[in-house]
Amino acid sequence: MKIGLTILVLFAAVVGNTSAVGLQPSPLHDAMQRSLAAERWQFDLSSGLQKGEEFGEVAGRTPAETGRKSVLKAALFSALVPGGGQYYLDRHRTARYYFAAEAATWIGYIAFRTYGNWRKTDYIDFAAVYADAQLAGKSEDFLSWVGFYSNIREFNNLGRAFDPERPYLWDTPTNHWEWQTDQDRQTYRDLRNRSKEAYRKSDFMIGAAIVNRIVSVIDAVRSAIRMNRRIGDSETFSLQERGLKLRFDPLASRQLSLTVYPGF
Repeated sequence: MKIGLTILVLFAAVVGNTSAVGLQPSPLHDAMQRSLAAERWQFDLSSGLQKGEEFGEVAGRTPAETGRKSVLKAALFSALVPGGGQYYLDRHRTARYYFAAEAATWIGYIAFRTYGNWRKTDYIDFAAVYADAQLAGKSEDFLSWVGFYSNIREFNNLGRAFDPERPYLWDTPTNHWEWQTDQDRQTYRDLRNRSKEAYRKSDFMIGAAIVNRIVSVIDAVRSAIRMNRRIGDSETFSLQERGLKLRFDPLASRQLSLTVYPGF
């Protein structure tokens, strides 16, 4: 083995000196350049690994075998379900936090939306009893007018005086309302404000769900990059500690080189 390595070192030195002077192009050399234009071959003498990648990557092994993770997959999983990318990266504890936040946002959305619907039904029914108003299917402007004016006559009179551009409403059963007391009108407004506030909170929960996804995607991408970088560093170190590396690159100025790693 020692004799073979000695011969190999002498051969590398001769070839290295020849390439430093400059090899004359030949048909064989040109053919090798064309066929190996996209490949770089190097050999680890102590392990017998042959590689077509840059030094530090293990050839013939899939990302799953080397422990590497796809940054794109991590981002997509987190975009679909916050925490999915972290789970893919085996960060299960962190993934649970994102899962819990996602569940909380949707539970909150459903709860606030349901409460808003209940309160909307309450103020429509209340107006029907205490103001003889038919509010089902009415616009938000009409619902607001009912809570601000005591009756339709007041709405039309003040409208002509202060806002001529505002539409005139004919006093029909569909448009009619008249509150019995100001307290009843205030109760209607309170119920409507609670409904509107619940709807606003449900919209906020949608925003929180979007933010949770964005944060999860950013965290997953950064974690995948750091993980792959650590794996790449460890592979490079382990290969270099093996002692010798023979590199053959027909396109480089020095086509054959032998590197010795003393291990200290």
